[in-house]
Amino acid sequence: MRIYILMLTVALLAASAMVAAEPAKEKSYEVPYRLTLPKHLMVRAKINGKGPFNFILDTGAPALFFTEAVAARAGVKADEKGWGECERFELEGGLVIPKARGRIDTPFQLEGMNGMGLAGAEIHGLIGYNILAQYRMTIDLASDRMLWTPMAWTPERPIGFGDAGGSAAQGSLEFIGSMMKGLGGMLGRKATPAVTGRGQAGILLRDEVDGPVVASVLKGSPSDTAGVKQGDRLRKVADRSVTSSAEALDFAAKHAAGKTLALQVERSGKSIDLTINLVEGY
Repeated sequence: MRIYILMLTVALLAASAMVAAEPAKEKSYEVPYRLTLPKHLMVRAKINGKGPFNFILDTGAPALFFTEAVAARAGVKADEKGWGECERFELEGGLVIPKARGRIDTPFQLEGMNGMGLAGAEIHGLIGYNILAQYRMTIDLASDRMLWTPMAWTPERPIGFGDAGGSAAQGSLEFIGSMMKGLGGMLGRKATPAVTGRGQAGILLRDEVDGPVVASVLKGSPSDTAGVKQGDRLRKVADRSVTSSAEALDFAAKHAAGKTLALQVERSGKSIDLTINLVEGY
């Protein structure tokens, strides 16, 4: 009996050790995004509570970049080397990156894109490798949200960033950016600011053979108030026929908070017209 009790105790201790050894699951964040006209992934972020600002995800950029105007608005001061630290860098969706360090500069990519209005929105910065590499990102291009999961890993600083050769290359590229900006002015093209609050409806869609269907409705949301029901088949958004959730999200994205969004749904074989009063999403 003593031997049996001893073996049972050892087994329980071993089981406890296994449970204790299991790593805690990191919380994942649903980060809304949209595609710019050239199909860059663009997210929105607040810096020290100011914003939102539009950022492009760019693994080719070695670090976080944001413009001098953004830094001034957010109260971030540059040191003698042009770097500044954000007390709070918050992505739409609730992901907070404390003490995010970024380069306060206007890279040639931003100057060129904004000068010619290529993105369809004003771009305020780039989120580069040193931040992106710290997260596991799941991207579904048919959705308007991506999943970010923190990883316990800090990437090394990219080789060659900040050396003399890099500075010279940056100088020549800045000239290209200035040239593109000037060309955009001559063509009458300019960046389209998109800093108004995202219009939030509060519905989740899923695609079916016969078109997008309302998978769920957030309780108390504008869609719930307007009478949208789970199972409704979406036929029109803003008076435009839709055949997929991607189309529906694209049409809806053009409507800011405070505006109305017209929907036509099919329910029990009948067409129903609904009007949603969009609220601030971020």
